[in-house]
Amino acid sequence: MNFDTTENLFIEGDNLEVLKLLQKSYYGKVKMIYIDPPYNTGKEFIYPDNFSESLDTYLQYAGLKDSEGRTFSTNTANEGRFHTKWLNMMYPRLYLARNLMRDDGVIFISIDDNEVENLRRMCDEIFGEENQIACLVWEKGRKNDAKLFSVGHEYMLVYAKTSSVLKERNIVWREEKPGAKEIWEQYISLRKSHDDNDTAIEAGLQSWFAQLPKAHPSKKWSRYKRVDQCGPWRDRDISWPGGDGYSGPHDLDHRHR
Repeated sequence: MNFDTTENLFIEGDNLEVLKLLQKSYYGKVKMIYIDPPYNTGKEFIYPDNFSESLDTYLQYAGLKDSEGRTFSTNTANEGRFHTKWLNMMYPRLYLARNLMRDDGVIFISIDDNEVENLRRMCDEIFGEENQIACLVWEKGRKNDAKLFSVGHEYMLVYAKTSSVLKERNIVWREEKPGAKEIWEQYISLRKSHDDNDTAIEAGLQSWFAQLPKAHPSKKWSRYKRVDQCGPWRDRDISWPGGDGYSGPHDLDHRHR
């Protein structure tokens, strides 16, 4: 990498101090922020990563270990203010992060069960409840050492700087299903040829699906063989509404093109 010409910036240091330094140059300019904070599992907030300085040196520099080598950063559940200490650590960092965001900027924050509810309340205060976009559930690898249940998921809170700006600019986050575009294009072509004759369009669409090679990305959507004025759709049994059950008569159609 040519560090003299690259437009990327890599900063290594204490995240709070770095966020303070970025305020002047990047205030209101950042479109997306992702934060993966300590999860407050009862261990130290500082991870023993392979920094150029030893962890012991860093703890002393950061004021987390005294001159006699005694650490006082461990945040265990059996001492008071367990959640408060973590929230006090997080609040200024998220507040400064919000300052860096553009009006259409968003922030993603990873977290687990220990603090997800407290983090949500804190983010509601910093970003505003109206700017919460979603609480995503991420399925991770499962462990076999669970005492009661094997918790195989974590969370990701998503907040916008100003959600109304996203709506005004018609910003949507959607990944197009592979093969959906081709189905829509075939439907449009058949609609032009057969006008309002849905029966002929359905026959043409089914014939098109049948001649596709197995590896074609549209082949897996061949159950979308019914059509109306809104586009292709599939009919299915609605007797089991849970677990990938019924979600509407047009759950692929043109809205996924």
